[in-house]
Parts: sequence; C-alpha cells; structure tokens
Amino acid sequence: MSPIQSPLTPQRPSLPEEVHLTDYIAVVLRRRRTFMVVFLAIFAAVTIYTLQMKPVYEATATLYVKDDKTSKGGMLGELAMLSSNNPIDAEIEIVKSRTIAEQVVRRLHIDWSVKTKNSNTICKLLEFSSSDAKPSYQLQSTGAATYTLGDDNGKPLATGVVGQLLKTATVNLLVAELKGNAGEVCELELKPFNSTVAGLRSGIKANEVGKKTNIIRIAYQHNDPALARDVVNTLVQAYLDQTVAFKTEEASRTLGFVEEQLKDVRAELEKAEGELQGYKSSTGFVKLDSEAEELIKKFSEVEKERAGVALQKKQIEFAVAALKDAGRKGTIYSPAASQEPLISALATKLTEVEIQKRALLAENTERHPQVKALQGQIDELQIKIRATFDTALKNLSKQEGDISKRLAAFEGKLRSLPAAERDLARFTRITKVNADIYTFLLQKHEAARIAQASTISNIKVVDPAIAPENPLKPRKKKNLLLGLLVGLMLGIGLAFFHDYMDDTVKDADEAKRLLGWPFLGLIPHIATENEDGSRSDANLVSYQKPKSAAAESFRSLRTALHYATARRSHKVIMVTSAFPGEGKTTTSANLAEILAQTGARVMLIGCDLRRPTLHEIFAFPKVPGLTELLAGDCSQETAIHHTLMSGLDAISAGTTPPNPAELLGSEQMVELLATLRERYDHIVIDAPPVLAVSDTPILVQLCDTVVVLLDAGRVPQKALLRMREILATVEAPIAGFVINDKNDRASTYGYGYGYGYGYGYDDQETYPDGKQKPWYQRLLAKLKKM
Repeated sequence: MSPIQSPLTPQRPSLPEEVHLTDYIAVVLRRRRTFMVVFLAIFAAVTIYTLQMKPVYEATATLYVKDDKTSKGGMLGELAMLSSNNPIDAEIEIVKSRTIAEQVVRRLHIDWSVKTKNSNTICKLLEFSSSDAKPSYQLQSTGAATYTLGDDNGKPLATGVVGQLLKTATVNLLVAELKGNAGEVCELELKPFNSTVAGLRSGIKANEVGKKTNIIRIAYQHNDPALARDVVNTLVQAYLDQTVAFKTEEASRTLGFVEEQLKDVRAELEKAEGELQGYKSSTGFVKLDSEAEELIKKFSEVEKERAGVALQKKQIEFAVAALKDAGRKGTIYSPAASQEPLISALATKLTEVEIQKRALLAENTERHPQVKALQGQIDELQIKIRATFDTALKNLSKQEGDISKRLAAFEGKLRSLPAAERDLARFTRITKVNADIYTFLLQKHEAARIAQASTISNIKVVDPAIAPENPLKPRKKKNLLLGLLVGLMLGIGLAFFHDYMDDTVKDADEAKRLLGWPFLGLIPHIATENEDGSRSDANLVSYQKPKSAAAESFRSLRTALHYATARRSHKVIMVTSAFPGEGKTTTSANLAEILAQTGARVMLIGCDLRRPTLHEIFAFPKVPGLTELLAGDCSQETAIHHTLMSGLDAISAGTTPPNPAELLGSEQMVELLATLRERYDHIVIDAPPVLAVSDTPILVQLCDTVVVLLDAGRVPQKALLRMREILATVEAPIAGFVINDKNDRASTYGYGYGYGYGYGYDDQETYPDGKQKPWYQRLLAKLKKM
C-alpha cells in the first residue's frame, strides 16, 4: 500500500491558517437559524415592551441653598463657615424625609384612587376617609347632584348629595363635583397611607447640581405629567414651610399660645355678651352711672395688663426652652426679635465666643487650655442669660401680685354698689374685660405672626416645576437601537457558541487533519426539487446537465481518482460513507456516468441491500437485482439493466434479504465480480455506510479502491475517527475522501464550488449553468476580493 493510501500516514505540520473576515461571516451564515431566532426574539421583545410601555414624565425643580453667612449674617455666618459639615447633604435628606412626603400625600390626596370607566365622567373629592379593612367603593351617579355609594361588589351603602358631607359608620365622603350620565360608576379606593408615602419617597430624586454649587435639583417621575409637576411643587412648598418652621420655633410657640388664648377668650366674650344682653332684657336696667362705668374701665385696663404679663411669662418660658434645646443639640441660641436688648447682647457675645472656640478646635482638642477657657466663658454667658430670664420671671410674678391686689380693691368697690346696679356692673365688667383682652390678644397675635413671617428662609426656588411635554421614557429610538445591537451581539455570540459546541467535520482541511487521506474534491449541492415544488430527476447531473458545476465536480473527481490510483488498478471502485443519507448513491451514479463518458464500459452495482435507492435514480425495476442474482434466482443478463447512457449498465439491489452481509461475502459475490471484471472496464459499487452496518468491511476485500464520501457539517469527529479505524483494520485501499455539499452548506464552511478542482466558480455571482447564486454566497465572494 502506497503512502498516500495509508489511512495512518502522518501529515506534515501545516502553518497556521490566517483567519479572514469571511471566516467569521461564514460562521454566522452557517448558524443563521440560531442567529435569526435569538436576534428576532430579543428585538421583538424590546419592540413590544417599548411600544406597550406607558409614557413616563419627569418634572424637575431647582432650589438654591444660600450659605449661612449670607442668610444669617454677621457672627452666625462666620460660625457656619467654620463648620466642616456640608449643609447641602443635610438639606437633601430633609427633602427626601418621610415627614415631607407625608405632607405631599396629604395635600395632593395621592392615597385616593378615583377611576372612571367613561372619559367624560368627572368625579372630584374633597374628603375621603374610611375605617374598613378593604376601603374600596363604587359611587354611582343617580341624578344631577345625587349619588349612591356602594361597596366593591356594588351593594348600596348610603346615598349622598354633591357638596354635602356623607357620613356612615365607616366612611366619610365629600364629593365636590360629579358630572356624567345617570348610572355612571366611579371606583373609589383608599390606598394604605404608609405604603403610599413609601412609594412616593422611592420616586423622589434629589441631588446637588455640580459640585459645591449649593443648587439642589428635585425630580419626580410619573405617568401623569400634571401629577409629576404637582408632586414636585408641593414637595418644594412643604420643604420651604418646614425650613421656616425650624427657624421660627420660638415665635411659632408664642403664636400657638396666643391662638389658644384667643379661642378661650372669644368663647368667654360670646358668653358674657349673651348674659349681659339677657340681663338687660329681663330687668330693663341698661345703663350704669358714670362712677360705675369709670370703675369698670379701670378694672378692664388692669385685667388687660395682667394678660400682658401672662403673655410675657409664656414668651420667657419658650425662650428658656429654646436655650436648653440649643445647649443639648450643640447649636447657637438665637433669641427672638422681641427679646429685650440685654438678652440680644448676651446672645451676640455667646456667638462670638463660640466662633473663637470652633476656630481653636480646628487645630486643637477639647483639653486645650484656651478651648477650656472659652468653654468657661460660654457656660458663664449661658448662666447669665438664664439668670436674666429668671429675674424677668420674678419681676413678672411680682407684677402679677400687684395686679391681683389692685383687682381685689376694685372688686371691693363693685360690691358697695346697689344690688341691681352691682349685677349689671358685674356683667358689664366681664364683657368689657373679655372684649379688651380679646383685642389685646389680636394685636399680640398679629405681632407674633409678623415676627414669624419676618424670618427669611435661606432656601430660594430657582425654577419651579412645570408639566413636562415630552416623556422621559420610553425612548423609542434608543430602545429599538439598543434592542437591535443587543440582538445582534447575542445572536452572533450564540451562533459562535453553537458553532463551537458543534464537533462535526465542516471542511476538507479538518477532515484531512483527522483522517490523513487525500482530498479528492467537492460535490456541490444538487437540487432535488423544481421551482414549482415538484421533485426533480436532476440527480444524474453529469448526464442531464453536463455543463453544470456539479457535473464538472464529478469530472474533477474522476481526474483526482485517476491520479490517486495511478500506480495500481482501480477497476472496482467502492463509494461509501460513515452514515446513511450522505449521498453515496447519487455520487456513485454520476461517477459511473462520468467514467462511461470516456468511452469505457462501466457497471454500477447497488450493494446497499438494506436501503436501496439506485433503481429510483435510473427508473428501472428494483427486482430482479443483486439479491436474486446471488441467490441464483435469475441470470446475469436478467439482472443487468441497460441505462440510457452509452456504456453504462447497472444492477439494482433487488429484494432486501434477511442476511445482507452473508450474501455480500459469499462466493457467489466473488464469482460475480470476477465475471464482471472481464466484461467491463470499471465497476462502481454503491456500498452501505461503514458505521451503520458491517457490510462495507466485507466488500472492501473485493475492491481495488475506496472513495469515502463526507457530508459537510453532519459527521462528528469521533464518528469519523471510528470509521477510519474500521477501514484501517481491514486495510481498505483508500483513494481519498470527497466532501458532499448535500445540504447546501459549502459556502458557509469556507469553500465555494470551485474549491478542489480549480475553476474558481466561488468568485462568480452565477453558476456555469447561468443560475444566480444565493445572496450570502455573492456577499462572501465580494468580501474575498477585498
């Protein structure tokens, strides 16, 4: 056996093959089904998600937080400059706090859900509360201004009127506006307050614009642009209100105290006026003398003075509480504007000392002597302020005692009046005192309100939120582009992964490396269907289409086979493969026809007794055939069929026997081939597959040369090695292997129809018969020329 025939002949190491762009494109084309499925699935999913996604709008507002030195001025501003804390971070946390979110939910009633089935129906609520475990209701319009309230199942609970509060055992409802036809239903639901607040907080975004700009950007996203705007603006207003409330705590306490006193005094005044009017009506005594009126006037002035003293005591108590709170928090006490000059002077001095202390703490510790000395001054100033407040409280208490004595003296004078006049004076006194005190408290209330309003916040609204016109999400073009790119990347990635996991032999170079046999040529794809879908009889392309690329490939195979077996006989040629369905019968028939075209006499024998198809190609009867001839049931002349091609005869497989291997290895088979050798120049045997049955190794002993057919992309590497091992065991006279592009994969495996026989058809856009190549083959051809 010559070296080229040995299946175990080692191959010389080849240089690494340069990878071209067409190799990568070929992988994608080869796995185009995987690529298209992944690409279309991802792109379709992204497209559907983008088109079905509700538009999301984002409303934004910007705030400017002025430095403490600007907002406070003077010493407090210098103190803020010494602080190492970033005030913006604290302000951002306040903006996103739960307290602010709760105010937004309450003001905008975000926890109320009002849904209408008809877009023309309008239902607006002013109050909605419920103690039901499942606060879900149906409100049905029954008239122009009437409605029926039912549970979530439609069961009526109560009837109501628009503009009037509806109260039941569990529901309070005030409908402000209800428009729609009678019978229209609105679905009302009260969402859990805490969950609504948590959801709102999760959607609020606040961050500093730039670095150290002191500008805060507040944003909120929602499907409703108007609601997104209202949430941001309400959030900003609630934040501003709370900021001012922090700075006017003392004034707010005073204002609250005065408002409570006003309520009580107003009630007493209304009662006193009613009693006075009743007394005058019942007695007919309506006027006091001048002495009694003067006494009542003095009495009222003293009572008003006592009310003023009581208010001053309360203000001092609030100031003492603010002083203690500042000491506990480590902040600076800032007295109210209404405090006396001495307190303001001591507080200013306290601020100065605190600034000096913090300046020293920047480089020293609390144990430093100067820091301790300044802390001593701070403690001393706080003691002085507290002592000043205590002295003021004592003085006010003394004033209250003096006022009580004066009131007691006036009481004595009133008791000396006649009985009828005394009662009228008593009712008049109570009314006069309450009226004067009420007027006095109104004045103090206005002063406290002005003091509270005079506090300037260090937060300024730069840009309030407006209703966004364009949605933030979905960004359709961006999403579709990302879907396209991701689909392409994942599709290509999975295509390469699929190709990597595929261990089948894909090209001639890989087969040569594994088998060590010569490569005889490539058989291009032969279409088995016409354009109208009917089955074609074009399997014999070497006879029916002699100028086609496929016919030329068989001529190249004949030439390669001649040179591969030049030093030995190749009269009996066996065509086999690893698995069934790789195109052995078609290749055998066309090879026999090509050999006959040289003027030689050729015999084609169908030895695949298990799955015979040779008779279908030539359209002659299956029986009698090789089985009947070997069994002695017919003569050679009866079994031999003369084809339409000159010089080509054939013997079909015949009836499928129960023992094909025994028949093929019988003496009758040996005698038959010996007889046919004398009559014919070439004998082509269509053999069964090597790995499927044991028939082929038996036939090998009767042949001069063996041609192995490989279907590209179908035979695994292990199966190929197993086939080589079986043929090597029986010392098969291997001429080489042929790649059969049975499933039209040749161009995607890196070689075209000109590969192996030198005509360069892969560089053309059409086949030799004029038929245009597929688009991907034309694309690869153009890329190779680049």
